[in-house]
Amino acid sequence: MLIGRVDSGVYQLLLILHIVAVIVAFAPTVAHPMLRNRLRGDPAAGGLGAAMGAANRTVYLPALVVVGVVGFGLVAVSDGAYAFSKPWVGAAILLWLIIAAVVGAVILPAERLLAGGDASAERTVRAGGGAVSLLLLVVLFLMVVKPG
Repeated sequence: MLIGRVDSGVYQLLLILHIVAVIVAFAPTVAHPMLRNRLRGDPAAGGLGAAMGAANRTVYLPALVVVGVVGFGLVAVSDGAYAFSKPWVGAAILLWLIIAAVVGAVILPAERLLAGGDASAERTVRAGGGAVSLLLLVVLFLMVVKPG
């Protein structure tokens, strides 16, 4: 069977796409705090902040959507190896939704404020990024260990 097994070509292609989308979606969680710290007090930081915010809206958030959509596809074509009824799958979906909510409702608006010169928004961006990092670690644990 071409589709429907975890060793099928379609499944493997979806898995590669899923992993690449995860790397793209979560790159700013690692890179942006380091860049912000390095440029603290530098006049170029404002322009970089605006560029980071634009990249979050046009690259990273769409990649986060791809992560979820392809993840659903992986479960669907796994021929029962994975199921939406498994607790770790449900927990991962819930955490993905929470991550998307934090990015969309907390980080992106704060980045807009930060790019506009509101230095107080930096704390919100950092807190949101920290929350996303922690949630990502939990999701990675669920994906690797598959408890339950």
